[in-house]
Amino acid sequence: MELVNLNEDEYNRFEQKNPKGSFYQSVLQKKYYEDSHQDSYLLGVKEKDEVLLTALMRKIKNHTGDVYEITGGPLVDFENENNNQIIAFFLKELHKYLKKQHAYYLRIVPNEKTQRVENNGKVVNYDLKNYSSLYFAEGFIYRSFEQVGYGFATPHYEYQKRIEGLNKKTLFQSYSKKTQYSIKKTYEFGITTRNISYDELEMFHENTTKTAKRLGFYDKELSYYQSVYRTFGDNAKFMIAEINLSDYIGHFQEIIRNLKDKIDQMILIDSKREKPTKTRQIKELRSQVEQHEKRIVQAKKLIEQYGKKINLAGALFFIQPQEVSYMFSYTNAEFKNFYGPYRTQADMLEFALKEKVPVYNFYGVSGDRSGHDGVYEFKKGFQGYMVDNMGAFILPINKFRYQFLQTIKKIIRRR
Repeated sequence: MELVNLNEDEYNRFEQKNPKGSFYQSVLQKKYYEDSHQDSYLLGVKEKDEVLLTALMRKIKNHTGDVYEITGGPLVDFENENNNQIIAFFLKELHKYLKKQHAYYLRIVPNEKTQRVENNGKVVNYDLKNYSSLYFAEGFIYRSFEQVGYGFATPHYEYQKRIEGLNKKTLFQSYSKKTQYSIKKTYEFGITTRNISYDELEMFHENTTKTAKRLGFYDKELSYYQSVYRTFGDNAKFMIAEINLSDYIGHFQEIIRNLKDKIDQMILIDSKREKPTKTRQIKELRSQVEQHEKRIVQAKKLIEQYGKKINLAGALFFIQPQEVSYMFSYTNAEFKNFYGPYRTQADMLEFALKEKVPVYNFYGVSGDRSGHDGVYEFKKGFQGYMVDNMGAFILPINKFRYQFLQTIKKIIRRR
């Protein structure tokens, strides 16, 4: 076996077919690194001409020394009975290489899960002791994501849904009743979704920044979204949900006309009877008319303030053969009664189904299942499951510098 730099074709063939592959480990992610002026490497372990392992590694230049990072890898064929030896070989050879590069430290965040939590609370634990021992044998330090919250770029918890084997009808039926209701409302309101143009990214970023500040999340710079748009192409979708309020008003005006026709017919029927029988139904229909008229009044006020077309919500999605990943997003809170985020998710879930992608990854949740986390409750409505990410392995290459700086950080935190 040997540690080598792979070309894009041989790397891509292995990564795209690997069940644990993700956009973090894709050739397109390397193109993003190049576009944003970051050094990166398509590493591989080969035996003769066969690729046994791949890993996309980037170099982060730091004033304390160069940090090397692998997120979502390395990837191996876990059906290969020698995969433990392959990983061990990779870690040892990479350690040697980084010593020659005078690196500060190496950080690896594998795409491994320690547990899966179903919506009903059932927990399935995964034993990763043997996997972890491969890292410990090479001198790595384990760092778990112990906090509950949204503090890390790599989330502690993710929410996922396996859609393989479903069709459009059974997919919709798999959602909670509340989520089904919300999605139906978006169709009633005439909400549509579309993939925005490059020129609209500034608008997209303004909205993600506003939402991030409101919820205490981390957001990317505009340059990140622009670079992703350029490098990922069709494998990244910047979807937004919109409503045309003129069409919305017209829809409810038509409903009101139909309801009033029914009311007139019932009044006419009752007028020909000695004892009215439609009084209760007429009252219910008039109540519906009143509610729809309130919607129209509200919509007209919104038109005066925001115009006829309103941007309700948006999100960035990455497309891989293994999964569709829902990443940075926004919701304009003043329009939450139109259920824009539900339509964005519903349309992208249908897209994933059509493209035969087996998993839909809603990405980060806080891990708080008490009912107080609105983000988790929203994603939970699509009836998936939560997974607990393993954490990170740190290999100090310059041990003295690493230990010294870690000690300094601890002292500063205590103050």
